Amino acid sequence: MIVERTHYYARPGRAADVLATRRQASEVRAWLGLPRGVISVGAGHEGGGPDVAWECAFPTPEAHQRDLEARATSAEFSAVRAAMEALLARFERHVWRTDETAGDDADPLVGRPIVPRVVGFPSGPLPLTGYLYTPPGPGPFPCLVTNHGSSIQQGTTDICRPGMAGLLMRWGYASFLPHRRGYGDSPGLAWRQEVTAELGSPQYDAQLAQRLDQESLDVLAALDVLADHPDVDARRIGVMGSSFGGVVSLLAAAGTERFACAVDFAGAAMNWERTPTLRATMLAAAGRLRVPIYLVQAENDYSTAPTRELAAELARLGKPHQATIYPAFGLTADEGHLFAQNGAMVWGPAVRAFLGRWLDRRA
Repeated sequence: MIVERTHYYARPGRAADVLATRRQASEVRAWLGLPRGVISVGAGHEGGGPDVAWECAFPTPEAHQRDLEARATSAEFSAVRAAMEALLARFERHVWRTDETAGDDADPLVGRPIVPRVVGFPSGPLPLTGYLYTPPGPGPFPCLVTNHGSSIQQGTTDICRPGMAGLLMRWGYASFLPHRRGYGDSPGLAWRQEVTAELGSPQYDAQLAQRLDQESLDVLAALDVLADHPDVDARRIGVMGSSFGGVVSLLAAAGTERFACAVDFAGAAMNWERTPTLRATMLAAAGRLRVPIYLVQAENDYSTAPTRELAAELARLGKPHQATIYPAFGLTADEGHLFAQNGAMVWGPAVRAFLGRWLDRRA
């Protein structure tokens, strides 16, 4: 696979114009029958970086070459390119070829079961249960603690989420899905047994913030068990999650330097505007972060304010981070909220690049 990525460094005061022109270029691409690609906007770079980036993947070098030729022969695209050049202080184009195993078994998961090992671990007095996946080959492996949302109810048969694990295995990562207290196969009160107040009330806000803070301790307990596991490289453990899982990933990452990085999909998107205590808890956690974080959402989620406001706070504090709000995923807020679970074909390349930078290379 060929991946083309272009970086746009705006002249002073012209970043908004660069973004608008890049969007226009993507519209021209669609009109030409070419894939739009993905536009990313700088949300704070360690050591500086582009104001706008664009990325598109092509299955073969020939497909990439045809795309280049279509752009070169289009008067409409040439006009947009000329307008862009007037706005830029600097432009970069990078073309990458993915490093793929040769032969018929290029996909390391073909013919292999995607089945975890059950790992018990303590969190305070509670004996919790988690599910460990490892990719093919010899370990120890870099590993992600993958944190579920609120939907893994006690007694459910939807327990181990092999879809996300399989994606991470394909990328060469182990993953560990801990069932936090009161979920799935782990004991304890379910969250709604502790968060009993009326939705939207100050009591609900306070109870939810306290509950999720306690759940983040289960994530740190999962880190403890992984750090001693022979199949996991203790120097390269990251944390990621969606919805409630995104919240506890942020809170846990703020409590230790032992994680290499964090990814928060849609944390508190369903609650942000009506839970000021939880909002303040998350913003304070962002201020304590000592590891890079990537904030990811779809624009039709219940609210994109968590990504926007957390990114603004991280930028103000000079914390290393990325933030991307992708175009709508589906028609409803529920579909947008499930972007992490169902949208890897969209967010996968960017998240993989983030992990490659911060998890793979950690010494």
